Amino acid sequence: MNKLFFGILAVLIAASIYTHLSQPSRQSAYPLLTWKSDSNPQRYEQIQLFQKWLNQNHPELPRSGNNPSFGVRLNSSNNQGTLIQSVSGMGGDLLDGINPQSYGAMGLLKDVGEYAKSYHFGPNDTYPGVMDSLSYDSKQYAYPSNCAVSNMWINLNTLKEYGIPPPREDWTPEEFARIGKEFVEKANKGESHRTKFLTVSAQSLGFGYALIVARSQGVDAYNETQTACTVNDPRFVGIFQKLYDWTYKDKFLPTAAEVASNEVESGGYGGAAFSNFIYGNYAIIVTGRYALIRFREINDAENAFQMASVMLPQYHYKNLLISARSTGIFAGTRNYEKSRYFLEFLAGKDYNEYIIAHADGLPPNPKYCIGNPAYLAPKEYPNEGNVHANELKWATTIALSMSSTPYYPPNGRDWFNYALGMLLADRETAEGALNYAQLRMNTAILANVRENPRLKQRYDEGIRLQKKIDALKADWNYDRNHMPISGSKIPRNWVRNAYYAKLYAEQNMLAPPQELAISTPTQNFPGSKLRSIRFPSLQFDGVPLGKVMSIISRRSRDTDPVHRGVFLLFRDTSGTDARGKIPVYLNLKQVTLEEVLHHLCRRYGLLWEQKGDWIEITAVAGAKITVDLSNQQ
Repeated sequence: MNKLFFGILAVLIAASIYTHLSQPSRQSAYPLLTWKSDSNPQRYEQIQLFQKWLNQNHPELPRSGNNPSFGVRLNSSNNQGTLIQSVSGMGGDLLDGINPQSYGAMGLLKDVGEYAKSYHFGPNDTYPGVMDSLSYDSKQYAYPSNCAVSNMWINLNTLKEYGIPPPREDWTPEEFARIGKEFVEKANKGESHRTKFLTVSAQSLGFGYALIVARSQGVDAYNETQTACTVNDPRFVGIFQKLYDWTYKDKFLPTAAEVASNEVESGGYGGAAFSNFIYGNYAIIVTGRYALIRFREINDAENAFQMASVMLPQYHYKNLLISARSTGIFAGTRNYEKSRYFLEFLAGKDYNEYIIAHADGLPPNPKYCIGNPAYLAPKEYPNEGNVHANELKWATTIALSMSSTPYYPPNGRDWFNYALGMLLADRETAEGALNYAQLRMNTAILANVRENPRLKQRYDEGIRLQKKIDALKADWNYDRNHMPISGSKIPRNWVRNAYYAKLYAEQNMLAPPQELAISTPTQNFPGSKLRSIRFPSLQFDGVPLGKVMSIISRRSRDTDPVHRGVFLLFRDTSGTDARGKIPVYLNLKQVTLEEVLHHLCRRYGLLWEQKGDWIEITAVAGAKITVDLSNQQ
């Protein structure tokens, strides 16, 4: 038996050593940064391109023999996986495909502003509308890997087949409905059921389209300080109702059942929507330049259809949505100096020309598109028309990021599109669905800020600012397009919502920045320089404190996702049992008690609240641990 036991033990030890040594970082002869991204095959090509770029552009970096100074290895991960690993302190070095605003608010990303301007990946090196999504609290946390402006692409061959001229570039929802009804009537003439529609379903157009129309009438999904959701506005209700009517009354948008019944191939990049567009079942789709990855697969000139692009139908204030696949540097990285070279690479010529050639959306740095024939009018694809020039034009002028708030959880549910689904399923009216979405969003915002002391302080400031903003807006006058034209001006630095900042600036409704004279309640927490704290009187009711604290101390690393050196040491010096009063010592390094409690409670499903000299920690089952701060040492 002993021989068997030791034999198995030897095999396990050997397997462990092999696994450890076979890791990519162990195999490499030089340091490797970890890049958490998707498994797109192009990522490996981009890693090789980075290696070549680094050797050519930074020969001053120290190298060992013929080996490069350092490299990058891919660690495939989806958005949810990246978030979980980052919060757990296992974020690697480079995080791709993230929400920088939310990650920055949670303290999971490095502020890259120190290097961004010097190494040309700052605000002036990308599209103006995308910077809001890369920043939080006026700090830049990421740089785009690529961008896209959602706009309407037209299959000109399909419209020509039915004798319908293409729409104007800046058409209205009413023109959209007129052309839509004409198209479905002509395209489905003589058919027993409809299989051809002007464009995709209302659910596919989604809340993004509703937001564009509402913004064109002067309202956003959140208020000026991003502290509250405001989608129960009549302008949102109006476009939600239009989407319903276009589906069930005018019937030029397909229902969910009609989408499912269309017999087209659903495989390939872009799925069934792109296939329906190619085959003429949809005359228009909402997409961006990345769609060319699929459309350029049509090699023969006979089947290569002619394309053009227009804005999504809207009203007075022209706007579109710009999105970015963004890369940031994990706050817990030990390779910050090396990681910033990757962001510099993303903004450079080599990478941007790669994105242009492979049609993977807009390149992150617009200067490599402007005046570049390889981007504006690629000779190999004359059928692509104005889609390149238009997307670049809109990206540099009218495009803005999707409405967002740093106070909503980054993995929270999309209640906006859920509400649209409720309406289209006849489960709720347009107004009722939007009221429901607003309630769910605002409830989640309040719950999130209660659990995050850093966010709560900024949120409370925002609430007080919003009251000041609302008071100034009380005397505003508006034109017939809902645009503000006169009244008290708002200090520029009070407006944190990028949409309102742009709108009010263009309407001349902003005043010079004003000092924020907002007092925030002081928190009675020990400063970051304290190395140890003693709680001489820790009381609890119904919770086995000894067991809880021992688990927490063993897993103290979990409470420190950014690796700043939190170490929790629990000692029972009184000899009492689990229902007595136990002196507890916490050893801290360069971190406040507030931060420790925040990460600890999130990790173990607890809530905490300071009440004078006491901190009350509430367990999931309702039991409470009370910490006396009055005699800190």
